[in-house]
Order: sequence, then C-alpha cells, then structure tokens
Amino acid sequence: MNTTTHKEKFYWQQWIPITLILLLATGLYFYNLGTESMWVDELYSINDAKVKVSLFRIRPIYYILLKFWMLFGTSDSWLRSLSVVFGLASVFLIYQLGRRVAGEGAGLIAALLLALSPIFINFAQMVRMYSLGTCLALGGSLALVHALENPTNSSMAWWACTRALMNMTAPLNATLLLPDILIFCWKFRKQRDVLLRFGKWALVGFVLWLPSLWTLVSNTIGFLTGALNITAKVETSSSRHAFPSITEVIRKLRHFTAFPFPSTSKAISLFYQAYTIILLFLLSFGLIKKHRSGKLLWMAAWAFIPAAMIFLVSQRLWIDRYLLFVCPYVLILLAAGFMRVWNLQRIVAIVIAIIYLFATTNGLVRFYTVQDRQDWRGIAQVINTIEKPGDKIVLSIGSEKMTTALTHYYNGTASIYRKDICSILEVDKTDLEVELSNLLPIERLWLVCQRDFDPSLFEETFGDKLKLEKHWEFTNEQFYREKDLMYLFLTTLN
Repeated sequence: MNTTTHKEKFYWQQWIPITLILLLATGLYFYNLGTESMWVDELYSINDAKVKVSLFRIRPIYYILLKFWMLFGTSDSWLRSLSVVFGLASVFLIYQLGRRVAGEGAGLIAALLLALSPIFINFAQMVRMYSLGTCLALGGSLALVHALENPTNSSMAWWACTRALMNMTAPLNATLLLPDILIFCWKFRKQRDVLLRFGKWALVGFVLWLPSLWTLVSNTIGFLTGALNITAKVETSSSRHAFPSITEVIRKLRHFTAFPFPSTSKAISLFYQAYTIILLFLLSFGLIKKHRSGKLLWMAAWAFIPAAMIFLVSQRLWIDRYLLFVCPYVLILLAAGFMRVWNLQRIVAIVIAIIYLFATTNGLVRFYTVQDRQDWRGIAQVINTIEKPGDKIVLSIGSEKMTTALTHYYNGTASIYRKDICSILEVDKTDLEVELSNLLPIERLWLVCQRDFDPSLFEETFGDKLKLEKHWEFTNEQFYREKDLMYLFLTTLN
C-alpha cells in the first residue's frame, strides 16, 4: 500500500516541471494578445475563412478550424487565441519529443526555450497557420519516434495522418517527409516487411494530401517559376547574392531564440554576435554527444534537411515564418548541448544560462513594447470616424483581396478599390489619369499608401490632380527594417 502511494506521488511530481512551463507559456502567449492590429496576412486569413472551405485548397485545415472558431467570436484576441492553443500544444509536444530522444532534462529545457522564444510567441499570436503547422510537425515526428522504437501499424498510421494534416496546413512542412523516409529506411533497411508496411501508410498519407496537393501544384507553378527565375537572374548578376550568406544562415539561431530585431548599438551587436557563437557551440556539442547520439541525429535531420531544401529552392522562401517548423528541432539540439555542458561544467552552464536569459528577455521586452504589425485597425478607425457619404477608398497596398479583408475593421459605406497608384516612386502619368477617371465621380478620396510615399511625394505625383486635405502616418517597426510606414491621405479633386 505504501509502495503504491509512493509511486502515485512520484507520478504526479514528475508532471510539476512541465506544468509550470506550460503555465509560464500560457501567460506569455496570451499577454497583449489583442493589443496590436491585424497585419495584412492575418486579414487575408479571416477573409479566406469566411468563404466556402474544402479540402481542395492549398491550406484547408487551418481555414476549416478558423471558420469554426469564428462562430464563437470575431475579436482580434479571440481569433488569435486559436493559434495560441496550438502554440501551447507545441510546447508540450517538444517536451515529449525531447525527453524521448535526449532525456527528461533536455525535454524540459527545450520546452522552456520554446515557451520563451519571442519569435515563436509572435507567430503563436497571429491569425495564421504557422503555430498549427509547427504543432503538427512535432506530432508527426513524435509518431515516427514511436514507429522507430515499435513499428506497429497504429504508430505508422498516426505518423501518416499527422503528416497529411501538416501538409494540408503548411505545404513547405512537407520537406520533413524526406528525413522521415531516410531515417526509417536506414533504421529498418534489413527488414523488408516493415519497410513495406511503412510504404503503405506513406501512400495513405499521400492520398489524404492529394486534393490539397493538386490545388497547390495548379496554383503555384507560376510562383515557383518566378522564384527560380529571380534566383537565376541574381546568380547571373552576382553570385554573392544568389543565396543567403553563411552568416545569415547561422543568424537564424538568434532569430529562433532571441528575436530578429536590429541591434540598437555597437555593444549590443557585439553581444549578440557572441551569443550566436555560444548557440553554435551548444548545437555542435549536442550533436557530438555519445549517449543516444543516434536519436539526436534524427533531430539534426529534421532541422537541417528541410532547411537546406528550402534554402536551395529560393532565397524568397528563406524567411522565419516559413522556417518556423524546424525551430523546435534546433531547440532540442541546443537543450541537449546545454545538458552536456551542465554535466561537465556547472559554472560554465550557469554563465551560458544567464547570457541566454538576458538575450531572450531583451527580445521579449522588445516584442511586447514595440509596434511590429501594420496598423490597419488605426487606419479603419480614422476613416470610420470622419468619413462622409460619397467617399471612396483606394488601397495601394496588399492584393485585390484586401478590398474585402479590410471590412474586418472598416464598417462604413465607402466603396473600396485596389489600385497601384502610389506603390512605386515613378507613376506613369497616363496610367494615373486612367485610374483616377475610372473612380469618377469623386467627392473625397481616401488613399492608403506604404513605406516612402510621404506627403512630399504625394504632392509630386498627384499635385495637379488631387488636393491633399489631411494625412496620417502609421509607424510599423518591422523585424528587418526600421520605420516601415503606412500613409493615409484624405484628398479631393483639384
């Protein structure tokens, strides 16, 4: 009786650390959830979820879930909370995956790193499919680990279904299939019957993905061709710019852990350079760990093979939100490296932990205090407040879809148009005449422009056609560029 009671007590005690990490993650992920406005891609997600959803879409799973979620509310905080749910699930899954391949300590540290990652919090607070794609990626990898340890039909079915759902959520995540196949085939290279069963379940997963894949291939051939052509032209003009430099590749370690914001001083820049070197050391140290090294190589395969595939396709795809799904595997390797340092030199490990905490805290403070997203809410509020009957709105930003997506914030009666009349520095005067004539009659015209199209450029471009009554500037401190502005102009015809 006493032995049973002791076991039950120990069972509950082992869940306390991950529970505390999940509570911390919950606080961080929900904090300031609705403070910033939706940016353009989030508005697109809401707009897409309102239309008919089916499996014959490029990313159907997220939109099906979002459409259901919208039945219970449409506030910014509520819509973003769907991604928070999958972000928290990712924290739990990285713990489970980390402890299976590198031990309990590494699993807990990896979960803590993901809970504290400002960039992961950023995407977990976004009405987009990135946190769901990461969650499903971790679920599929955990399923494959089960299948590698015990190749039953149930574990393979779990893997196939999870990977199919992942592919229908974030198509680039399908690059995980290559390391999946390589790992499994190498593990069971001498067991033909196991490989055949795995192949059958892989085929099931492919069939489930096929409707979405067909739409993906049909709609993205042009995009991929353009991306490859641009890459080829860049290679021709200057091979240095064909792909991101090795420095940019290594810098992803800082992005995944501390946030990709510009340094504010030379001292801060030097600190983050040293910080990145420390992370690179931990990553290498984790990989050369002898204990369970085979399983850590699985993490390396899931982290580096998909990243390399995306890297080789196009530099236009080598951006944080598309690479987010490999972040957990990198964090597991960092956690394994830290655990090895901890076992060898506690003082060095403590120093590394302090440096990491400082870098991450700096990133969190920056994330929660700086406006990072386009302020479409602010633009709509201004128009809602002072619009008059007969007003028209022209968006020279975003795609045609934005004309309906803006209605998430805008509830007035003005007609909304999408026209490229202030997206470039030199506007063709003839085209401008045609575009403006198509808008007639005009009482007042609201014009939304972006970046460097300031009032002086407005006067230079539209001075003889439009009279500027008033303008507003909306600051947006993006991750990679300072002062990425949006301008709102209230005009009348000259």
